[in-house]
Amino acid sequence: VLLGGLGSTVVGYGIEGAMKFGVYEVCKPIMTKLIKGSKGAAYIAASVFAGAVASILLCPMESTRIRQVTDPEYADKGLMTAFPKLVKEEGFGPMFSGIWAMLSKQVPYTMAKQVSFDIVAGLLYASLTKKEGVTADDLKWIVSVSAAFIASLFACIFSQPGDMILTETFKGSSGKGFFGIVKDINDKGGIPAFFTGTGARIVHVGMIITSQLVIYDIVKQALGLPATGKH
Repeated sequence: VLLGGLGSTVVGYGIEGAMKFGVYEVCKPIMTKLIKGSKGAAYIAASVFAGAVASILLCPMESTRIRQVTDPEYADKGLMTAFPKLVKEEGFGPMFSGIWAMLSKQVPYTMAKQVSFDIVAGLLYASLTKKEGVTADDLKWIVSVSAAFIASLFACIFSQPGDMILTETFKGSSGKGFFGIVKDINDKGGIPAFFTGTGARIVHVGMIITSQLVIYDIVKQALGLPATGKH
């Protein structure tokens, strides 16, 4: 029971992660050429596009996972049988019923994580390399971990409202649309209600995000790309 929907989770979030990092890196130089004079705006545009692509690809897998853990008819089925069965019975349309909720979480999450990592790393390099005899190569691990940790805080805070909306959406009990769920959360406690559980999420997810970004930076350098913030 605890491993119900594991295949959908692994595949869905594996694709989502690959798209989030990959599309962002591909779009950065494109957006920098299109939006001249503002590197920050270009990075934000790239991250919004990456987050949107990741959300669209993740939504069907998340819908399948939810069905696997809530519907007895799907409980004993793996991804390769549950997904085709769901498509055959309901079509592709219902799989994207939670797309607005997914976008409300993933786009702010991607934007805050990727852009703040880039910008904070750049600021740290610019500040710390002012000391005589200190080079960027001397600082790359300190900068990478520090920038990743700060980016994890931004990512958790910026995406928390969307996480609340997404959680309520995939509970599936209210049958309400995106704006109905937003209204329900707001009625429970106003703006603070959207940030319920932020502290716990920072402790849990923050560590994961920090690790992700450090590994991401290591892989970039292994592929011959400059460390984040050095260019």
